[in-house]
Amino acid sequence: MMKVKPIVRNLGRSILIFLLMVITFSYAMFQGGFVSWFLFYALIPFLLYSFLLSIVPINIQNVQREIKPFHLERGDSARVTVRFQNKTWFPLLFLTVREIDMDKQMIDKLDGQLSNIFIVGWKRNFEWTYELRNLNRGQLAFHGLEITVADFFGWAVRNRTVSDVQTFTVYPKLTHLKYQPIQMQFDHGGIESSVSIVKDTSMVTGIRDYQAGDRFSWIHWKSFAKNETLRTKEFEDRTSQHTFLCIDRTVAYNFEEIVDLAASILQSVVKNQGDISFLSYGLTRRYFPNIKTQSQFQKVIQHLATVQPDANETIYSILTKELKNLSAATFLFITSNFSEEMSHFFTKGTSVMRGAICFVVTEGNVITKRNYPNLKVIHIGREQFQNAFTEVVKP
Repeated sequence: MMKVKPIVRNLGRSILIFLLMVITFSYAMFQGGFVSWFLFYALIPFLLYSFLLSIVPINIQNVQREIKPFHLERGDSARVTVRFQNKTWFPLLFLTVREIDMDKQMIDKLDGQLSNIFIVGWKRNFEWTYELRNLNRGQLAFHGLEITVADFFGWAVRNRTVSDVQTFTVYPKLTHLKYQPIQMQFDHGGIESSVSIVKDTSMVTGIRDYQAGDRFSWIHWKSFAKNETLRTKEFEDRTSQHTFLCIDRTVAYNFEEIVDLAASILQSVVKNQGDISFLSYGLTRRYFPNIKTQSQFQKVIQHLATVQPDANETIYSILTKELKNLSAATFLFITSNFSEEMSHFFTKGTSVMRGAICFVVTEGNVITKRNYPNLKVIHIGREQFQNAFTEVVKP
């Protein structure tokens, strides 16, 4: 039914224009005289153009959309360039192009640039650039273009929709953190930690024969240049304390900052070859164990780009259910709503909660800390994210 209406409307316009031509010709024939024929010859070019425009197929092809920069984070501005070609053989006076089916939040970011007008003639290639400011985290979805062409007086109006579905991701805003390994003492003394062995690539202790699975960056190229045999560097082993990170998806307040801090912590730990796992529990549950490589980190950041505060359980039931069998030494929890009830839960809960650190995201440029038995609570503002690790290791 939706497709039939434009066809009927266009047919009605064509019939109306044809009737106008017949009426002006009949008037000139029956009335005679200079004025009537002048009126006919003055109107007939416009009427003929309008009539042909109403029946000519509008052919728009090769729609392309480019967004710069390619990697977008929350709060960034994006420059969108739309290109398309007009393959219509009939000369067009002008055309209007606009994005269709855009989300309301994207329309608000356009700042009145939803459409653009082009003078056409015989021109074939068109380019339209607009800017999206202060983007929100999530998916940017573009569905296509609506092309509108018209004659001089609006007698013939043609609409053509070109589908071109493209999706772009806006990631959480990453902050460079001053990384320090989390080695802490709590009010009840040291905590037991499950440790793993990692390679300290800054300390080369020797070389050995290459084995399948060795990283490309570990190859000792100098020895390869001498004897054309692949050898691998050996590094000093060091122990690394495992960290378990969880975000609170039961609160909506400052949730964007919660996601930003979680993504920044994950990036910093992975970059510095630490051991970390991540849990995200809401309507959907996602668990990412032992995140060590960039490819694993990209999977997590892709999830964080679309995660929402949609948990329908209390945070206490979620933590009790998920962490009761966890043996990680350091538990990082990020929320924006910390209460005395939560402090009792951490300090008097199961043994897995020993050695917990709770980041409470607040407004402003603040960072304060309060110690509980086996628990550190750090209130941290957006501007202080870079000091998250240094604040943790302070006594």
